[in-house]
Amino acid sequence: MVEQTSPKWLILDGYEDEPAAFGVPPYVGFHIRYLCGVLEQAKVDYDYLTIDQWRDLVRTNGEDWARNRLSTIEGFACIAGAVVPGRYLRGTPLSLKETRNIIRDLPSQVPALFGGWAIRGWRQQGWTPLRKNLFLAVQDTDATLNTYLKTGQWKHTRRNAEQWTQWAQAGALSKAVTTHPDLGGEEKRGPLTYEVEVYQGCVRYKRGCKFCIEPKKGIP
Repeated sequence: MVEQTSPKWLILDGYEDEPAAFGVPPYVGFHIRYLCGVLEQAKVDYDYLTIDQWRDLVRTNGEDWARNRLSTIEGFACIAGAVVPGRYLRGTPLSLKETRNIIRDLPSQVPALFGGWAIRGWRQQGWTPLRKNLFLAVQDTDATLNTYLKTGQWKHTRRNAEQWTQWAQAGALSKAVTTHPDLGGEEKRGPLTYEVEVYQGCVRYKRGCKFCIEPKKGIP
C-alpha cells in the first residue's frame, strides 16, 4: 500500500484490448499512457495501478481498504477498453461489475472519469450510472481530462495533433511505464511492450471488418 502525504489522482489501468491496440500485460496500452501524459504535463501528482494490482490489494486488505483508499484521493481516472472477446494468459480486463463497485466506493466529492471503448459499449447497452462528479468520456479520455484540469468542467473533447504528440511523449516516461508491475519492481524487470500509435481510423471506414472498431473512428 502506498503511503500518501497529500491527495493525489489515482489512475486505474483497466486494460484496453482492441484489434489495433494491445493493453493487457505484457502490453501497456497507449491510451493509458496518454492519460498519464496529461498529468505529467500538468505536473499533477498521481499514482498508477493496474486492475490486477487493485484486485490483489482489495483481496488482501478487504473492501474497507478500498473505500478508505478512494476517500483519500484528489481525483480518479480509468481506462476500460477491452472490446474483443478472448482469453488472456495473465491479466484480466476490468469488468462492468468491478466498475460499478468502484463507482459505489468513490466518495461523491471525488471527480471521476471513465473512458475507453468498453465504457462506450456499456453505455450503448443502457448503462447509465447516476453519481455526482462522474463523467463517462465518449471522445478522447486524455483530452477530456485535460479540459477538466484547466476549466474544472467536464466536457467531451478530442485531442489535436500537437496534444497527441505531447501526451504520447510524456506518457512514454510516465508512471504507467516506470511503475508498471512488469517493469517497476526488482522481481520483474520486463519485458514490457507498448505500441506506438501513428494514426486512427481505417481506410475501410465504410465497410470495415465487423470485429474491429477502427472504422468507427472514420478516415485515417
